[in-house]
Amino acid sequence: MDSLGEKKASRWARELLSGKEFVVLDSETTGLKSPVGFVEVAVADPEGEPLINTTIRPKPPIEPGAAKVHGYTKETLADSPSFKDIYPDILDAIKGRRVVVYNARYYRRVFDTEIGMLGARGMLSGRYLPAWECAMGWYSQYVGEPGKRGGYKSQKLPGGDHSALGDCRATLKVLEAISSNQ
Repeated sequence: MDSLGEKKASRWARELLSGKEFVVLDSETTGLKSPVGFVEVAVADPEGEPLINTTIRPKPPIEPGAAKVHGYTKETLADSPSFKDIYPDILDAIKGRRVVVYNARYYRRVFDTEIGMLGARGMLSGRYLPAWECAMGWYSQYVGEPGKRGGYKSQKLPGGDHSALGDCRATLKVLEAISSNQ
């Protein structure tokens, strides 16, 4: 384990958890191929209580491999709200808070794609949407396993269950584990 990286990650997690001014966002998606959209989104408070926990009727088709992982199909999501319907609720849930996401780079790309399909890309500029903080990056640094191209090897989310709310709660457990290291 890389003790300097471990200490930095622990410091970050302790500071985050002590402030309680953050939310954890997680989602399930239509897959990995562009265009990609959400099929489920959850935003949880620091205690793991849901501020948002909903399925979404996606615009892009759901890839068969993704459906095997999360269990959603076009038919099971037919009566779910669209991203456009829940977008204002997501904005309200994250406004003024730090947003922590496991694999933030990927999920922010999906979020930006969804917003692009709304024609509201301009809302992403400025101070309204906070930067997303990547719990996976910090956890990877904490674990300290060297990556093939430098840096740290990405780590799978321990305890995740492939549901948005379950993965929010698993992310919170990772934050607590990282913070406990002195």
